[in-house]
Amino acid sequence: MGEQAARILTARSRTYWNHWLEGLEAGRLIGRFGHAGVLDFYLNQVPYGAERRGIAPAAGYDFGARVGALDPAEELALVVLVRSPVALNPRHHPRELRRVVDSLAERMRRKGVLGPGTLRAILHSPLVTVAPAQLPVIAGGFVAFVRERIRALRLRGRHFTTTLDAPLERFVQRTLTLRVADLAARGVRNGAALVVDNRRGTVLAWAGAPPVAAGALDPVMIPRQPGSTLKPFLYSLAMERLGWQPSTVLRDRPLSARIGQGVHEYRNYSNRFYGKVSLRYALGNSLNIPAVETAQAVGVARFIRLLARLGITTLRRPAGYYGPAVAIGDGPVSLYQLVQAYATLARRGGFMPLRVLRDGPRAKPEPVLSSAVTSVIATILSDPDARSAEFGPYSVLDLPFPTAVKTGTSSDFHDALAVGFDNQYTVGVWMGRLSGGNMQTITGAAGPAPVLRAIFAYLRQRQPYAGLWRSPELRRVRVCERIGPGPCIRRGDWQLPNEVPHASAMPVPRELAIARPVHGELLAIDPRIPRADQVYTFRIVGGRAVRSVTWILDGHVLGRTRALRIAWPLACGPHQLAARVGLGAAAPAVELGPVPFTVE
Repeated sequence: MGEQAARILTARSRTYWNHWLEGLEAGRLIGRFGHAGVLDFYLNQVPYGAERRGIAPAAGYDFGARVGALDPAEELALVVLVRSPVALNPRHHPRELRRVVDSLAERMRRKGVLGPGTLRAILHSPLVTVAPAQLPVIAGGFVAFVRERIRALRLRGRHFTTTLDAPLERFVQRTLTLRVADLAARGVRNGAALVVDNRRGTVLAWAGAPPVAAGALDPVMIPRQPGSTLKPFLYSLAMERLGWQPSTVLRDRPLSARIGQGVHEYRNYSNRFYGKVSLRYALGNSLNIPAVETAQAVGVARFIRLLARLGITTLRRPAGYYGPAVAIGDGPVSLYQLVQAYATLARRGGFMPLRVLRDGPRAKPEPVLSSAVTSVIATILSDPDARSAEFGPYSVLDLPFPTAVKTGTSSDFHDALAVGFDNQYTVGVWMGRLSGGNMQTITGAAGPAPVLRAIFAYLRQRQPYAGLWRSPELRRVRVCERIGPGPCIRRGDWQLPNEVPHASAMPVPRELAIARPVHGELLAIDPRIPRADQVYTFRIVGGRAVRSVTWILDGHVLGRTRALRIAWPLACGPHQLAARVGLGAAAPAVELGPVPFTVE
């Protein structure tokens, strides 16, 4: 017994030398604590598998009873289980366990340790009817993360209290699992949810659907495309660095970018363009083109550095690799990192790493964003009017109490997210497919948002609504807000203490330019489609009034239009497009191009 106790205290490989050392240590242990003390330690620390140590946890796990309530057969079962917890597992190998228990009982009778009555009770005990394990929560991913955190912090000790809230964890797990099952027909296979206490930075719930087993992939920690959920941080940076306001005017217009020899056209989810829009309207409706141009204005590298300060450290490549598309989710981010960053918004701009150990080290919030900016972002994300164009007048995101909510949907519906916060809690939910593939039009609002809404409803049943903090620095002013074409709408709005801009954030209209084709673009003729049906539309963009356009292809006039576009039947070979744009009798014509491109 002493050698087994020594082996528990110091794990060693099985060699003759180590066996000799264990014998030496066993003698010292018995000399200091006595045989009874060593036996008591051993019975409380002996491993039984399934993360159990000692006879008390094993009795509850395998037989659903306290040690004092076990019958003689169950007591013998705990004795023999020490030899081989896997091979004698009462759930998987009940007959083998029965055989070994009966054999031990018979040997004990022959030695006079057991009387005939006790032997009869053991042989007739219904040992195979083992009570199922009753764990307070199913949180395999959380447990794995806690172990890693304990190792990383080099903490010593055998017992740690985590921050997990068991009733909340059960509710989140059940709600998430049911929602994933409901959407299985539309391609949803996995989900994840995280709930955080903002003030303490503690993780209260950590769920995966299906429930995450030990060693399995944990969707809370796997980096995925975050969709539009990074936009609040982008606009926060623009407010701090460029002095923008919620009323600052941005432009939502067609935008293309060259990728290799091809072209990517940025679009909004609805495929609509709204023209001039306020920052509040652009963020609330999650418009993509204003976000991409904002990333260009603040600088992609600066934006990525801000995200790193917020705990989003998975964007490790150079800024040029991601480009401004990082503003709309073109980069890997885990749900854990995303919720950690949103908790910083709820914490008035102070970043604090999330905690999973109640008695673990605590960090003080580090100022990353100004409190006034985070307050203004919260007013936008909790404003139903600001998102009504893309999400409708009655959205699932409009919670009964004002709550800052943002959704994200990655390209081709691979990932869908919803993140929200009030003063007390931050909640994040993800849905997708860990095995790859896309869902059937499942957006952040259609999939995860109802789970987020249910979690906040549960939290507010347990505690009063905590509200959304409003900075005393904000001023309520009358602004002229742009929402698409037509005159601006005058309304009251919260503004930062700096000057309210009177013009666009990008006041100089974009100069006239050939938008399509892009310089060096490669086009291909599809042999499956009749040549007569294969046309390409040349297009000019710009903010000035145009009277006429003369289109010049390979030095010859292709046509004249009043519109800023013209269709052209594809023809193989290298080409160059130029244009002469007339602005009126008093203004000279503007020469554009030539722009080279190729058709194969």
